[in-house]
Amino acid sequence: MNLKINTVLAVLLATTSMATAGGLDRATTGTSTLFEKGSYGELSYASTTPSVGPNANPLIGLAGGMNVTQSFTTTQFSFKTDLNDKLSVAISFNNNPFGVDIDYDDFATGGGAYASITSLRANLDSTALTAMAKYKITDRVSAIAALKYQAVSGTADVSVPLTAGSLALGGNPVDGDVSLTRASDTNFIVGASYEIPEIALRVVATYESEATFDPSVIAENLGGANTGPGQIKTPEVLMLEFQSGVAANTLVFGSIRHAKWEDAQVKMSAAYRNAQLSDFDNSTTYTLGVGRKFSDSFSASLSASMDTGDGDDASLLAPTGGSTAISLGGKYTLNNGMAISGGVSRRAYNSATWYGSDSTLGGGDDVTFGDNSVTTLGMKLSVSF
Repeated sequence: MNLKINTVLAVLLATTSMATAGGLDRATTGTSTLFEKGSYGELSYASTTPSVGPNANPLIGLAGGMNVTQSFTTTQFSFKTDLNDKLSVAISFNNNPFGVDIDYDDFATGGGAYASITSLRANLDSTALTAMAKYKITDRVSAIAALKYQAVSGTADVSVPLTAGSLALGGNPVDGDVSLTRASDTNFIVGASYEIPEIALRVVATYESEATFDPSVIAENLGGANTGPGQIKTPEVLMLEFQSGVAANTLVFGSIRHAKWEDAQVKMSAAYRNAQLSDFDNSTTYTLGVGRKFSDSFSASLSASMDTGDGDDASLLAPTGGSTAISLGGKYTLNNGMAISGGVSRRAYNSATWYGSDSTLGGGDDVTFGDNSVTTLGMKLSVSF
């Protein structure tokens, strides 16, 4: 059985930080490019529109119907080639692998602890350049390795109650406009794959190390004073991907991705006693789908996914809980080796609760975020030669 059904799942993974594996994630790093035949290039684009906001709570003067998140786009370019019959290499650039675009300016509240939240606005931009290699040990077993260079920068108008962890350290109030200078780090990916080409079977397991960024926190409201380095982390990630032919021109595929976001938080500089602005939880994302080749030129895929993120004591930077999603994609292949892919993904979130300024459930100023969702539209142009 010789199947070649390339889904557009990679394009649809460019969802919001709350729509993939939790934390700040927007687009994950995959290894599928390494398994393309011969030389291969692709350019993908995705537009994501989230709708995340608090439920109304008249007891504290909180109005509902607002959206605290902002739309964003993700662009990725990848190129792969074979150096010989055993070694393949690839390079990939992504302009938005993780980030934040959130604005509580319309968080209409009556006062108290909530008066300070009305100024919470944050923007965090990132880029990633990944160099990957696959070495064929046997006809079925291969080793995978990659280096991933990432850079971040951002701005924020921050005035928020501290998390319980920061309060325990005696954290100072975080108030005023700040900017984060550009900071970078390089992490690595290692893994292995097992293939049976006759039935289109492929299993890939990878480990990605964490990355640590130490941008200087510039206090714009204090004349541009440098208050020292803050800290942003991306987590360790364990990933298992599989696909297998199950019938003529039919493929099943799936993945399990575990991200250790509990160890990857956002912190201010020492001038603010390293106040922790996030409260991310570990998350595991399960995906299962089916691809079907309808003709030599057209194939399609349908997949569903579930994220186990915890909605208790949610972070204001990502105020969502677990989620479920469905994605539909299609691919049209031209006679000259070029292909056009497109798809749509719709994700619905479970409710999440921010525990308020006292970081305690039922403390009187809790806020619940419910009935939230995100929609991503993606397209990809690829060529094999």
